[in-house]
Parts: sequence; structure tokens; C-alpha cells
Amino acid sequence: MKGQPLKKAVMHNSDNKFDKKTNKFNIIRALFRKEITDVLRDKKTLIMMILVPLILYPLLIVIMSLVMNAMTGTSADKTYKIAFSEVPVENAQAIEALIRSEATETDFEFLVLEKTLAGQELMEQTVHVYVTVDDASNYIIHYLSAENDSGLVAGIVMDSMELYLAEMQIKQVEERGLDQKEILHPITFEAQDQSTTEESMGNIIGGAIPLFMIISIVMGAMYPAIDVTAGEKERGTLETLITLPVTNFEMIISKFFAVAVVTVVSALLNLISMGVALGFMGGMVLAGSGMESINLVNFLPAVVITVVVMIFFALFVTAVSIFVCLFAKSFKEANNYITPVMLVFMMTSYTGMLPNFELSTITAGIPIVNVVLMVKQLFQMDYDYALFGIVLISNAVYSFLMMWLLARVYNSETVLFGEGFSGVRIFEKRSEIKSGQLPGYGDIILLICAVFLLTFYVGGVAQVHLGVGGVAITQAIMLLVPLLYAWYLKSDWRRLFSVKTPQLRHLIGSVILWIGCFCLVMVLSMVLMPLLPESTQNVNDAFAIFNDLPPVLVWLIMALMPAIGEELMFRGFVFGTLKNRGGVKAAMVISSIIFALFHMSLVKLPTTFVLGFFIVLAVKRSGSIFTGMLIHLLNNTLSVLMMTYPDLWDNIPLIMDESITVSEGMVITMVGMMSVALGLFIIGRKKN
Repeated sequence: MKGQPLKKAVMHNSDNKFDKKTNKFNIIRALFRKEITDVLRDKKTLIMMILVPLILYPLLIVIMSLVMNAMTGTSADKTYKIAFSEVPVENAQAIEALIRSEATETDFEFLVLEKTLAGQELMEQTVHVYVTVDDASNYIIHYLSAENDSGLVAGIVMDSMELYLAEMQIKQVEERGLDQKEILHPITFEAQDQSTTEESMGNIIGGAIPLFMIISIVMGAMYPAIDVTAGEKERGTLETLITLPVTNFEMIISKFFAVAVVTVVSALLNLISMGVALGFMGGMVLAGSGMESINLVNFLPAVVITVVVMIFFALFVTAVSIFVCLFAKSFKEANNYITPVMLVFMMTSYTGMLPNFELSTITAGIPIVNVVLMVKQLFQMDYDYALFGIVLISNAVYSFLMMWLLARVYNSETVLFGEGFSGVRIFEKRSEIKSGQLPGYGDIILLICAVFLLTFYVGGVAQVHLGVGGVAITQAIMLLVPLLYAWYLKSDWRRLFSVKTPQLRHLIGSVILWIGCFCLVMVLSMVLMPLLPESTQNVNDAFAIFNDLPPVLVWLIMALMPAIGEELMFRGFVFGTLKNRGGVKAAMVISSIIFALFHMSLVKLPTTFVLGFFIVLAVKRSGSIFTGMLIHLLNNTLSVLMMTYPDLWDNIPLIMDESITVSEGMVITMVGMMSVALGLFIIGRKKN
């Protein structure tokens, strides 16, 4: 009896939790219905989601057929003129007969002209090709490559000359009483295609399908994402929605799923329409070529897996689209923001058409690229389910990370009601700028673009002409541009760049944190090096220009200058702006991603991200950018010492090894994690 009240309390508490979960689900469902209704009311969305997919691909086939028929008809109605100059009559007649037999559906007119007149007629385009002969054996075909008709006729003439050459060879052999087969055809050969008709057709369309699929997904997500974000701001309904008794997380989740549903439906309609169109076109090609018919059942596994990966990828595209559009205040502004993103997706989708670029353990983890290569491989009837699993898992992870980042950003009133990316203060007069202000999101984008272009063009040209001096100029650009930008904006340097004298424990903790980070990065590098040997070799070759320089100069350029300049850029300007205008955690992740991408090395991308994240973590906890500079300096100094004095490290285990065992990797990982934890503990947390 004594336990009865406790039992009732537990049951009541469980009922409350269940009611809360049910209530949250009902709220999200109601918000989802509201969002999906708003989206479907937009005519642009309906046109892009339904009308375009159903009409686009059949229309493309009709247009292509009309163009092909028009080109064929134009070619059939035209008479091409070929002139002979100084060619023996008998030889000219033989070549003429071969040309007519080579192109039976084309009308030709043959002329005999003097060489000078023939050249004049060719330049005036009244003659398409003329043929001359030197020393009775060297035939020259004169044509204009800049003119399509002239180039076309020249190709026909050259093919006919190959046949004429073969006839002359047979004639010469027979006149000498030799065996034609033994002399001219000592061996025979033939090619037998072992691929099935389905595999051949899959190889043809495998590169195009991912391109159309990604375009359809991006186009399907673009307008709904704009409508539920910038469109709501422009209509003035966002403020009313925020006053409701719902959380920001519930609002953004409902928006996310509404856009995702529209995107998936649009992509499915595109896929169905594209499949029917390609099937119809493929049937016409097969009928015209006399090839065997295609068994569409063989493509069923490829289609099913493509639909699954398309759904996962659509979630990722949805999160990216909403994230970008959140910063816009109007439909027009959001359209300007999403267009470059759409171009990135479209340009990356062309990787499926690159030769010798296949799905591997590395490319299976690269966003967008992995989907393109996977779909291409599927339609080539090459099923590697382990790699397919990596593609699906990586897309699920990317989608989850983007949703998490989206939720973090949506909680920021600065993002929802701020100036967005349009707030670029650098174009204002400095006399009108108030002191102590921080840069905006637009200033970050402009700064990154300016530094990238300056380092690419100015730094690149300087490195070509000045060598090591050019590397120093590149590092100076990274150092000076953020400082000049902040000076012009009259920013609060202490707040923006986290300029604060660190305590002794901050420095000690940073050193220990770097030791742990170095261990983790070393294990990650050992894993990546065998997978990307060419990228690793390119990184090593980049350091070759420093081999003959004094070690102090190498340390100054490769360690000290990057430790100051890159920290001011990424942990200063970028992170300082993001953390003061949005969520700190999102700012840490975004600044680390930008830091990794800026190094433009595939093999260094994961390791640079890990290094950047631990650096920004030290800066965030200590409140001082000097801790980040210390970690960066220690990391670069060790690299310089290993490059300058390689013999000193031969007796130190694991440092210079090109590979490690699994047990060694586990030990180093454990040491790294313990060092990271100890370093963060010593640094402590910044007091607000």
C-alpha cells in the first residue's frame, strides 16, 4: 500500500511525458499543414513542381528531333562543289566515283579549275573543296575549317581518298604478281562487344541522368525554400508566427519537411518524365541501329536505389536551400542568394561526365559528387553495395548536420530580423560609420571573396615570378586585408578579434590541447594518405621550394605569418562576426569549414577542419585569439622542423612513419583524446 502513491506518481509523470510528445507532434503536424498549404498556393512552385517536369523532357525530345530533321533536310537539299586542279583525268574520275558511293544521299558537283582560280573560288566559298596533286602522287585537299560545309565535304573526300589508296595498293600488288592477302592482309581482326545492350545504354545515359536529377531536385527545392523563409518575411507573417505558443525548432522542422516533400515529389515527377523520355528516345535509337531491344527489368534495381538516394539527397538540398534563404529579407534577395548555390550543384553534377572519375571510398564521402558517381555506376550495372552504403550514410549525416545548423541559426533573432547578407558596410562612407560596430554577414562573404581573389591572382602570379617571396606576399594578404577591413568599419577590435591577454593556464592548456589535436590529426592523415596518394604527393611537392632556404626564413614564412594572418582572418574576423551575430556553436563549425576549404587540398580538408575546430574551441574557451595563434604556431613549427631536419626524427617512433598499425592508431587516438580533454579542462570556460 505504501508503494501505491509512488506508482501513481510515476504513471502520472509518464503520462505527462507522453502527452508532451504527442502535443509536440500535433504542433509540428499543424505547422506542416500550414506550410505545405502556403507553398502549394504559390503558382511558381506548382509550375516548377508539376508542369515543368511533365513537359520539359518530351519537349526536349521533340525539339531535338526537329533540329535533327532540319539539319538532315538542309544537307539533302544542298549541292556541294568539289574542284580538281592538275589532277589526271583518270584519277579524278576514280576519286569522283568513290565520293559518290561514299555519300549516296548527298548531291555533288565536280569541276576542273586552274589552281589559282580554285583557290579564289574556295575563299569566296563558291567551291567547298579543291584537290591538287604534286609529283603525281602527293594529293592535297584544300578546305576551310572555319566553314562547316567545307569541313564536312573535306571529311568525305578524305574518306574517299583512303578507299582510293586501298584500291591503288591492290592494283600495284596484282601487277607484280604477288598474293594480295599475304601482302596487304597478313592478319585479320574483329571486335566483339561483350557488354549487354542494357550496360551499353546505361553507360551512355549514366552521365546525363545525375545531371538532370540534381537540377530537378535543386529547382524543386529553390522556390519553396524562398517562400517559407524570405517570402514569409516579405509578407510580414513571420512575426505573427513567432508569437504563437510554439518553439523555433518546431517551426523550422515543419518548414523543412514541407519543402522536403515538395522537393521529393518534384524530383520523382522529373525522374518519371525523364525515364519515359529516355526510354522513348532509346527505343528510337535501337530501332534505327538494329540493336537488340532493352529489358527494362534489368534497370529496376538501379531505379529503386536511385530513388532512395534521391530522397536522402533531397533532404540535404532542402536544408542547404532553407539555410541560405533564411538570411534574405525579400523574395528577390533570396533568389540572388540561392542562384550561386544552384550553380555549384549544377557544376558539380558534371563530374559524372568526366572520364576515369569513379566512385571510391573517398569520393563516396564527397557531397554531391558521391550521388553523381553512384547513379552513374548504378546505370552501368556495377553494384558495389558497400560504397552505396557509404553514399547513403554520408548524405544522411550531411542532412542531419545541415538540419542541426539550420535549427541553431533559426534560433537567432539577428538572422531572422537582421540585415542578412545584404548588410555590407564597406560601401558606406567611413565618416558615416559609427565606431564600435561589428561586420555583417555580407561583410564576411565579401572579405572571403576578396582574400580568395587576391591570393589566387596576386599571390599566384607572385609565387610564379618570385617563388618564396610570392608565398610571403600571399600570407601578407591574409594578414592585412582583415585588419584593413576592420579598420575601415571602425570595428571594436577587442570584441571582433578576441584581443585579450591570455592567462598562464590558457597557454599551458593550449599546448596540451595541441598535443592531443596533433595525435588525432596524425591518425587521420595516416588513414587518408593511402587513399589519396597523388594529393599527398602534391602537398609534398609544394614544400620543395623551401629546401635551400635558411630555416629561420622558412619558419617565418610558413609558421609565424600563417599563425598570425590566418588566425586574424578565420578565428578573428569570421568567427568573431558569426559568434556575435548568431549561435556560437554554429559559428565554430562554419568558421572551421571555411578554414579547411581555403587550403584547397582534398587530402588536407578533414585534417585542417579538425585543427581549425580545436583552435576555435581554444579561442572560445579562453576568450583570447592568442591561444589560437599559439596552437597554429606550434603545429606549423613542427611541420617546418620535420621538413627542414628530417634526419632528426628518424629515431622518434611514429613521427616520420608512412603507416601505422591498428593497435598503434588506437593508442595514439586514446592519447590524443585524453590530451584534448586535459587541455580543455586546464583552459576552463570563459566567464561571461
